[in-house]
Amino acid sequence: MGGAVRDLLLGRRPTDLDYAALDPEKAAEEAKRRLGGSLFPLDPERGHYRLALRGRTLDFTPLEGRLEEDLLRRDYRLNALLWRQGAVFGLLGVEEDLRRHLLVPVREENLYEDHLRSLRGVRLAATLGFGLPQRTREALARHARFLQAHPEALPARERVKEELARLLLSPKAAYGLRLLERVGLLGVYLPELVLLVGLEQGGVHHLPAWDHTLSAVHHLLWLWPEAPLEARLATLFHDVGKPLTRRFDPEVGRFRFLGHAEVGAEIARASLTWLRFPKDTVERAAGLVRRHMDRLPEERKALRRFFLRRQDLLPDLVYLMAADRLATRGVETEAWEVLGRYEEALKDPLPQRPLLSGEEVMALLGLREGPEVGRALKALLEAQAEGRVGTKEEARAFLLYWRGGREAQASGTPDHPH
Repeated sequence: MGGAVRDLLLGRRPTDLDYAALDPEKAAEEAKRRLGGSLFPLDPERGHYRLALRGRTLDFTPLEGRLEEDLLRRDYRLNALLWRQGAVFGLLGVEEDLRRHLLVPVREENLYEDHLRSLRGVRLAATLGFGLPQRTREALARHARFLQAHPEALPARERVKEELARLLLSPKAAYGLRLLERVGLLGVYLPELVLLVGLEQGGVHHLPAWDHTLSAVHHLLWLWPEAPLEARLATLFHDVGKPLTRRFDPEVGRFRFLGHAEVGAEIARASLTWLRFPKDTVERAAGLVRRHMDRLPEERKALRRFFLRRQDLLPDLVYLMAADRLATRGVETEAWEVLGRYEEALKDPLPQRPLLSGEEVMALLGLREGPEVGRALKALLEAQAEGRVGTKEEARAFLLYWRGGREAQASGTPDHPH
């Protein structure tokens, strides 16, 4: 029933199946006997059980009252579908919804039975590629205003996070984000980004900051359809620091946003942490936001060193930088230069570890364990990336030269000649 039947009618393969039964526990146990998997209660007092199979979940809930009454408690007509004895049952109007690819609530008051339903509606529109007719948008907007006035009614952050992640991971993420803004839910769930709406930028930016952000998200997925969640989150937040750093510069005659990448990284970290995204996801997204304004050096050795120092953010950073440029006017060609130079510079893979171990470095340079060993290993790895060092013998010679240069610098004498 529900979304699984909807997906089947749309030619999609459902992974999560919902069943309504007079005795859900017995039905779940019978399914386990036939299919295997792991059965556990979600809410035994309400009669909710889940059977987890490989790559699929089956949820069992009580069939309460007549079928029509059960369907009338659902969120959207497309989710109020039931497969029984080889026939599909639905509410009046659902055939038109399927034909016209529209999302319509069963009843507006149902949105208030579970306050996540308005956000889910926007997510469904994005993931299914469906439109929201005017009456749906108005209903969602009223619910958004209710949530703004009653923050105590907000759904659990973990549930919000899951819906936002699914929206961003859809091919039409930019469309879903636009809907989120248009119905007022952006201010409910991502208030930091509302300040971008209507924010004029000037310079190469022909679009206000929010429109530019949506364009960047669109171009990211155009360039890289399989972009991971962290890259999508970083693109969404890449300019979130601009409202706080906007200052008019009389020397150039326009507003500038100096430091917005650093400020934006901290805002992104706070927002995503609040939404309970995993720590690794938060840190990677914040790191991408912080580095998205970095400029690629011209010289090849320096470019290899540049990518080595940001290796943990690749390739996400390169695609973010390219998408950011494609969302502007006049510097679009830089996007292809960024991607081309990345591909050219990494024809030879970057080194993953120094040719010498920490113990070997300590023995060679007479060092004790400490920060200086780490600096030596870092310098060696960069020399490998630049192509200056390729063997252990060359690594030893490089480090001896490197130590001599540091000692000379410390004593104030000239460095050794190259």
